Amino acid sequence: MAKIAYAWEFGANLGHIGAYLPMARALRERGHAVHWIVAQVGSAARLLDQEGFSWLQAPTLPEARRDNPPLAYADILLRFGYANAADLLGLVVAWRELFRLTGARLVMADHAPTALLAARTLGLPAVLFSSGFCVPPRQYPLPNMRPWIPLPAPQLLAIEQEALAAINTVLARFDQAPLTAVWQLFDVAEDTLLGFPELDHYGERGPARYWGNLPDAGIGAAPAWPALPGKRLFAYLRTECPHHEAALAALAALGQPTVVFFPHAPAATVARFASPHLVFSTAPLDLERTAAAADAAVTYASLSTTTRFLLAGKPLLLLPGHLEQYLMARRVEEMGAGLLADPEKPAADLPQKLQRIVYDSSFAANAGAFAAKYAAFPQNVVIGNIARRVEELLTRNGAPP
Repeated sequence: MAKIAYAWEFGANLGHIGAYLPMARALRERGHAVHWIVAQVGSAARLLDQEGFSWLQAPTLPEARRDNPPLAYADILLRFGYANAADLLGLVVAWRELFRLTGARLVMADHAPTALLAARTLGLPAVLFSSGFCVPPRQYPLPNMRPWIPLPAPQLLAIEQEALAAINTVLARFDQAPLTAVWQLFDVAEDTLLGFPELDHYGERGPARYWGNLPDAGIGAAPAWPALPGKRLFAYLRTECPHHEAALAALAALGQPTVVFFPHAPAATVARFASPHLVFSTAPLDLERTAAAADAAVTYASLSTTTRFLLAGKPLLLLPGHLEQYLMARRVEEMGAGLLADPEKPAADLPQKLQRIVYDSSFAANAGAFAAKYAAFPQNVVIGNIARRVEELLTRNGAPP
């Protein structure tokens, strides 16, 4: 048996833990102990307590304000401790102590760059368990994440050099060789990506290997659709989701049997929009069963929900709230499998976009083409392959086979 640390540092909500849970179950069945270090302990309590796992709080810092929105991945790092070497050292030491506390022999990192940095200082092997957004391409400087805003190369270089200065100061503190580019932080024992190339937030990144999508965690109930004729629609919304009120109004006006999962929805919102054809679910729903039964979805462009509906061949109306979600939504729109509602523009055309998603067969056809391409994708086999790769790295690092 070996001890494995799952590290989650950046991001929110249930998708991170839900995506890793099938992997954690498989590793536990193979005799390994998985220690969860998570960014949100509330999400852990909702998903992990019933599974018999325990968890620890990941070291994090509040987001620091900067003059511009994030322009490159290094710019995201600067917002969360990498603009100051002392702050970064504090985070790295905390991660090191968590790894020592858990006795981890290997780290599986889900958008956890500082955990990767700490593992590097300890000589622990690391495996990426992340989507394309969380793993920048092997480029120096890192590319512009907002290609619709032209940026001069010196500006991107300055952002990268600022983050590198803090990283290399910390590495020197632990007698480690410096990095010459931020992407090298992600050059670990196994750097294969989760997801599919069509949904890589960076688009064309050059040579890369994709693990694909893993099976869903199987958490949640089947949706209780209104017993009415029509197109079955599913919506996954949050209060921080731009245009959520406009989306509910459009769904209500369309009059189709609709199930809405809206965690912490204001009671006044539920009272205003609930009707015989639009019902709210107070508990998480099983995504696989929901996607199979639905005709279309309205979501905030989270990776797990978006991927699950595309694998079911169902089109989406996407309401991204931040950069990662926006880049994902752009990729789906480029595929012709959905439409996005720009969070920075009025939602006046949202009802028309919803009608197109529901009634224009081209969107369902393009989503169906994606589903057909990966219909034979062996998701359960992927879990076994990852587990074997983890055990190979553990053995190489001196853990018992």
